[in-house]
Amino acid sequence: MKVEIYGLIKKEPFQKALYCAQDLYEAHPKIFQKPEIHGLLEFDWIAYLSVKKRELGGRYWKYTSPVLVILNNEVLGSDEDFRKWAEENYSCYDYRPVALYSTLGTEAYVNTLYERNRILVSILITIGGERCGPLLLELYSDILPKTCENFRALCTGENGLVPKNEVESYKMHYKGTLFFRLVKNGWIQGGDVLHSRGNDGCSIYGRTFEDENFAIKHDRRGILSMANAGRHTNDSQFFITLAPTPWMDNLYVAFGKKRWS
Repeated sequence: MKVEIYGLIKKEPFQKALYCAQDLYEAHPKIFQKPEIHGLLEFDWIAYLSVKKRELGGRYWKYTSPVLVILNNEVLGSDEDFRKWAEENYSCYDYRPVALYSTLGTEAYVNTLYERNRILVSILITIGGERCGPLLLELYSDILPKTCENFRALCTGENGLVPKNEVESYKMHYKGTLFFRLVKNGWIQGGDVLHSRGNDGCSIYGRTFEDENFAIKHDRRGILSMANAGRHTNDSQFFITLAPTPWMDNLYVAFGKKRWS
């Protein structure tokens, strides 16, 4: 018997379903295959669940549980549905304290973020002067180290001011800059470190730098990518996709993705 668990890795219901599946496998190894566990971070879970809702339809349009259990390729439901099924069919009961699942979820979440050995950047965004919370971005620093270092340094502001001409200087820091362009169902763009108008920018390597590679695709919402004015003209401007934009592949250098907001 095959059990698959998909869900938000840090949530208690996901951890409950995970350990229920492991308990069944350990107690009945001749009946159950080793469970397939897919612990997802926030943005990946939202994308997965959105696709699954369209696929399943019906009552699943209103599905809100942070975990989905699939038994022999058929959707069973939430952790509660799974636990009830395990109790009725295999007398498998939950003996662990609730607080333990919270601790396990937090540990798994932190370990998942750090085991990738990638740069994580948190950006605080305000709308109309009011904070709307932090935006956590994962940079593919193992695949595009130069592009990611440019973005990271512009987030910290460690390069100070860089003269543009005798009068103006680039403030090499995203702090205080504006998102100046919003394309509905397309992308949101920012990163002009001169006047935040969208017609200027500067990289930490000079005015512009080359396209590092096009390994990362614009295949989902939340992809972080460099804006440009043509080949090899990357500066400080960037955008975040609001939907899959495959036409951007091989035109713009994607180098990260939104993890949480």
